[in-house]
Amino acid sequence: MPLKAKSSLGILFSFVGLYLLFSWGGSGAAPSVKGPSYRLHNSSSPLPSTEFAIATFLTGQGKDDAYFTATRILTYQLLHAPDTRLNTGSITFLVVCSPSLPDSRKRRLKQDGAVVVEVDDVPRWKEVFTKLRIFEMTEYKRILFIDADTIITAPLDDIFKSPEVASLAPTLFSRKDQIKKDESPLPAEWFFGARSDNALTGQRQHPVPPLQSPSFSSGFFMIAPDRQIYAHLLSVMSHYRRFDPFVMEQNLLNYVYRRDGPMPWRELDWKWSATWPTEKDAQMGVASLHEKLWDRGPQPLRDMWDKRKKEMLQFYEAE
Repeated sequence: MPLKAKSSLGILFSFVGLYLLFSWGGSGAAPSVKGPSYRLHNSSSPLPSTEFAIATFLTGQGKDDAYFTATRILTYQLLHAPDTRLNTGSITFLVVCSPSLPDSRKRRLKQDGAVVVEVDDVPRWKEVFTKLRIFEMTEYKRILFIDADTIITAPLDDIFKSPEVASLAPTLFSRKDQIKKDESPLPAEWFFGARSDNALTGQRQHPVPPLQSPSFSSGFFMIAPDRQIYAHLLSVMSHYRRFDPFVMEQNLLNYVYRRDGPMPWRELDWKWSATWPTEKDAQMGVASLHEKLWDRGPQPLRDMWDKRKKEMLQFYEAE
């Protein structure tokens, strides 16, 4: 896409986002948080009782075969592929779905082995921030969120054993100038870990190991679910210019967990995930590569994606 067209598209999305922000109103009050706002597909049973979960999100865009197929490939990689599947019983894989996802696709994902969780849209935002519902899922000690357009190169079990994810962090109430009175109260402690975004350190030419950056990608992050934090996120959404509405949920999270704020995000080890991935990332053992490899990216990585897709289809056809 030409640079001018990209710029125009970015401006258009920003105006749409600002319109949504204005239409909400500026009272500063967070919408009420009622629960549970999520449930298993076609079941009244509770979510599986494990200590940890890995989650991805599929919305109405699931009508697009590329994202639906990507979700199936991620499911296959995490649950079935011999070289990348989870090896412990303490981790549940959740596919979080918006109400707009066709029922037939939810059934297919269940057949593939995923735990399909239906969630309500975030009030007044309809799908834009729906994946943030995972902050409400306090059944789990930690949830690792992974965008569906991700290829896995190694098992992810050990990320939950990493020292940097073991403990909650105290909220830095001493940073009084960073605590806004028109936002809902912050919790006493929290956890949010993510990876620096290679978009800011060279994109496809980023060094390996990569440099740290001021902000993170929302395609791979870990949380300690907390309903008070979810309420805080909702309250921030109501404020104009508090965060850039382009790439909405990523910029919202980067604002709430900003480095100089009261809850500065924690850096996960670089070997867990890479944006703008290259063949060198894979060679150096990065466990997950975030890119729409069915559409773009280095050819060796696109070949890996095609191989995974073929494996996935053959696996389910053989059942």
